[in-house]
Amino acid sequence: MTANIPELRHKPLLVCIGGAHSSCGKTTLAERLLKRLTERKKGAWGAVKYTQTAFYTSLSDAAETISQSDKDTTRLLIAGAQKAQWIQSPRHELEEILRIAIDKFWDMDGILVEGNSPTEYIDFDVVAFVFGEDPLKVKDSAKRALEKASVLVLREFPPDINQMPYVPLSCGVKTCNISSEQWDAVTAAENTADNPNIDPNIDPNIDPNIDPNIDPNIDWDSCAQVIENEIVKKEIVNTLTGLSCDGRIPCALARKAAELLGISYNKFGEAANALNIRITTCELGCF
Repeated sequence: MTANIPELRHKPLLVCIGGAHSSCGKTTLAERLLKRLTERKKGAWGAVKYTQTAFYTSLSDAAETISQSDKDTTRLLIAGAQKAQWIQSPRHELEEILRIAIDKFWDMDGILVEGNSPTEYIDFDVVAFVFGEDPLKVKDSAKRALEKASVLVLREFPPDINQMPYVPLSCGVKTCNISSEQWDAVTAAENTADNPNIDPNIDPNIDPNIDPNIDPNIDWDSCAQVIENEIVKKEIVNTLTGLSCDGRIPCALARKAAELLGISYNKFGEAANALNIRITTCELGCF
């Protein structure tokens, strides 16, 4: 990861997962993404869970709080987050406490934040937005996060996505979808406490196979892969712009950066060309 490039000032990648409403699958997608990033050795990641409150503000990273079995922070830690914090705050008091939480993770390679309101105060590198059963149902507080989304996760595509209000349709926005049956399984998993028909002893957090005939891993993991691809693209861009001086990067430094990012020299060179950054003094013909 780029933290190992001394010439580049380290700054964690910032990823946010928002959603149309509660129980739409935000935490499940966050789990899948953290699990994938961990398995593919994409550095150390911290996780921040935001819960909106009416009056009080608190920030907790105490093990006795964030590791309780019924907490989303526990699910994120199990999935692969090395550290986790839980922010509880009214929206109008969120900015200061959110920046404190992110500053505490300065040594991480990346920070995954779950919640919509954080997008109002932080310029995230990647924002993923999860729709619920009805793609037209988006609560007001979620619309601002949707406007900044670079990845959309839909239960099913409507006949005409252009008819969906508030959807950013710029050419850079990626979409992926989850089948109705798989979505229902995850929604049930995230509402276990309210459903007496679900065995509370089943751990739906990492492997939510509530119905043995349903494999929710496939499509959720595919969506996590889409987000991972966006993370890699953003990291390449951040690395190139951070290393370039007057639009140039020495070849030796470019090779080192590409190797640490785990991408080919050609892919790194193509990204540099797209940004009008020249790889100079290249004696090996890598770029």
